[in-house]
Amino acid sequence: MHPLDILSESPHLFILQKESNKTNLGGVLFLLYLIVIVIIIVYYIIDYIENDKYIIQSFSHFNIKTKEEQYKINEDALFDPYINFKLNYVFVIDGKERGIDNENFLLYDNKKVKAFSRNSYFNSRISDFDISVVYECKESNCSDYYDLLEKLKKENGEKEMKYNLYFQYDGFTLLHQNADKPILKKENGQENFDKLYEINSNRTTNINNQWRNILYTEKRGFIQKDSNDSCGYIENYNTFIYEDLSILLNVYCSETSDYCDWKTYLEICRITFTNDNMQYTQYFRKKISLLDVAANILSLMANIFTGAKFILRLYSNNFNSFKILEKLLNKNSMQRRGVKENIQMDDLENNKFITIKDDLKEKCIDKSNIQNDINKYDDNQENIDINVEDKFSLDDKRIKKLRFFDFFLNNLYCCFKGKKNQKIIYSCNQIVYNYASIDEIIKNQILMENLMKDYKWNNPRLNNIENNNLFIQLKTYL
Repeated sequence: MHPLDILSESPHLFILQKESNKTNLGGVLFLLYLIVIVIIIVYYIIDYIENDKYIIQSFSHFNIKTKEEQYKINEDALFDPYINFKLNYVFVIDGKERGIDNENFLLYDNKKVKAFSRNSYFNSRISDFDISVVYECKESNCSDYYDLLEKLKKENGEKEMKYNLYFQYDGFTLLHQNADKPILKKENGQENFDKLYEINSNRTTNINNQWRNILYTEKRGFIQKDSNDSCGYIENYNTFIYEDLSILLNVYCSETSDYCDWKTYLEICRITFTNDNMQYTQYFRKKISLLDVAANILSLMANIFTGAKFILRLYSNNFNSFKILEKLLNKNSMQRRGVKENIQMDDLENNKFITIKDDLKEKCIDKSNIQNDINKYDDNQENIDINVEDKFSLDDKRIKKLRFFDFFLNNLYCCFKGKKNQKIIYSCNQIVYNYASIDEIIKNQILMENLMKDYKWNNPRLNNIENNNLFIQLKTYL
């Protein structure tokens, strides 16, 4: 299972005996980060309470389909819905409407081959709608219809006469932010849509309505199924007028007997629909949940946190190297000053001989200089004059504090390399990069191992890491 473990992280180094070098800038950035996050949380909560709860998307589809695809779509009730219709028409004489009280004016269903009274609701699919406005003739040549028109003209002074055809169908309202459903139809108290057509009284008019479907899909949760609904409206219509009134013939058969008779109708107007499903409008909506709000907040938190870390990295990369060298050099300076004072006050004043172990002498102090001083002391013990300053190759100057922006500017060292402060930071970086790089550590470790192989321990017990003070302390807990 070890090769499958991709979660475990690589070990990291400590800096200045801490997991990370804490800086004032890091504290300020984190405080600003917390303030910004609180503002974002308050903003998103207020936005969720006060504003819309649904995300809306809309698309206008235009797809060319094969006959098989078109047939399959037409069988879907969403694309070919059942709609309630109502037709009524009146005479218009000289621009004024006048009711029709003649019972011979009817509506005729060309699909069902059946006549029914006008001003009544009927239900039909869009693709099956084929209704005609007719006059049921009493005479075989329909002369009674023309006599009626002549009578009306004489009564009204030979004025122009036509029909106003009122066409009503189920209306709807799109309420995108409604919690129950986005499409409110007639059963929810919505009014009908109206369409007005002007019809010639002496000619047959064909009206073909262009139907436009609206599909609505509501995206639900992970487990719930999406809900679909549809509605539609008359987008446009085309008319075609014949020279004369068309005659319809129909066989009327009695339901109580075998008696059948021919009936003749004059077709004043014919209304059909074209349901072009190559074009339709589709809406999608998805509810904004508290989980979405939390996801947006967490996403912004992560992005802002990454930005803050990036800004801090521009500062800390240079500041950490400077801090390491500052601690090393200033600490050594204090130690050297303490050693110098101890030598001057204790050893020299009390005429004590300076003893240095061979192994320490070989590792830490210039052997030739110390040996010369010891020889001088042997030659003239009464006149000891040891120049302590010569025993230390480094002077006691401490690294001064640098300005806050100096560490940011060092990221553009090529532009500011002439400044002294930038040279100091650059030198600190070079020292740390050189001695803290893996290749240099491995090289020095190999050389040290080779050196230890040829080294004779003055105290054999030191040749064991368990004699370290921290290891000894650990053993006391075991």
